[in-house]
Amino acid sequence: MWAMSENEIIGVNGGLPWHLPDELRHFKAKTIGSAVIMGRKTWESLPIQPLANRQNIVVTTNRRYEAPGAELAHSLDEALDSVAGPTAFVIGGKSLFNEALAIADRLEATIVHAHIDGDTSMPSIDWTQWSLIGEQHHPADERHEFSFTYKTFERAGQGDGTRSLPC
Repeated sequence: MWAMSENEIIGVNGGLPWHLPDELRHFKAKTIGSAVIMGRKTWESLPIQPLANRQNIVVTTNRRYEAPGAELAHSLDEALDSVAGPTAFVIGGKSLFNEALAIADRLEATIVHAHIDGDTSMPSIDWTQWSLIGEQHHPADERHEFSFTYKTFERAGQGDGTRSLPC
């Protein structure tokens, strides 16, 4: 699950390059009660740690790293093995997204309708493997500098018994 600009930017200086309150509310509503899997830099960028009412799992290769309120894993597979409930969302960063895209069965993307300068972009996605199953547009307004669209995709031909997760 991620938000990106039309030019595929997902971050700048370790954080989000926009402030969209309704997009944050959407993220919370989708992930509440589920596991959220993130890399160390994503964890460190959170304004509040851990994310409440979610199983927070931080993936890091640093075996001495501490993330109070979160579980640590040293690979995506290890993180998936520790998921307590039926659903886990990978929420960043770029290298974790890149790895998760190979096994994800669903993508939850917010497209921010702007071209943004940033230093982190979303990994390339082969969109021929995905089918759009839902979208909802949110206009720009006094609280949202940019309009944005929530999009949900399912992997074409899913259900082959392989390990999967929403991303």
